Order: sequence, then structure tokens, then C-alpha cells
Amino acid sequence: MSLPEWSEKEFNQFMQKKEHGLVEFSAPWCGACKTTEPMLADIAASHPGVVFAKIDVSKNAALASRMGVMSLPNIIFFNGGGIKDQVIGATSRKTLEEKVKKYYVK
Repeated sequence: MSLPEWSEKEFNQFMQKKEHGLVEFSAPWCGACKTTEPMLADIAASHPGVVFAKIDVSKNAALASRMGVMSLPNIIFFNGGGIKDQVIGATSRKTLEEKVKKYYVK
């Protein structure tokens, strides 16, 4: 399983709905992104009520700039339309799971 890839339009709809979830800003050439995405996909499978998606910064440069993305991967955790937290660069599965549980599991 892989994360659904969004365009700026889909991201804007997500923000307007004020949903809960995380978005990984990444690029196909990013080695750390290739490591992080399968972990996120596995975590997503265990949390069907949470939105997980990725945005290719190569295709959505304006959105990446708007969101202040300077390094990859950049995982932004959203809660009700606002940014709750952010993880920049390679990270462990444990860290990602802990943040998902902290922000989205009641």
C-alpha cells in the first residue's frame, strides 16, 4: 500500500474540511522519503479514521513554498485545519506512531 498522492486542490479541500491527518511533503528523488513513506503507509493501515497523504513538491512547488517546506521529507500533522506538529527529515517508525497516537487516537 502507498499513500494517496494529492495535488494542491486536494490539499486545499482537506484544509477547508478541517479534517485530522498528516501530509508528507516529499519527492521521488528523496532517499529519506523513500524510507519514510512505507512506514507511513503501514501506520495508515492501522488508523483508517485518520487521513494520510503525500504531496510531491516537484509537482506542487507553490504549495510547498506556502507551507514553508524547506527540507524533505516534511511530515505535517493537522488537527481541525491547523498545524499541530511537524517532523522534518528521516525519522523512526516509533516516532511517527507515537505522534499519530498522540494526536489522533482518543
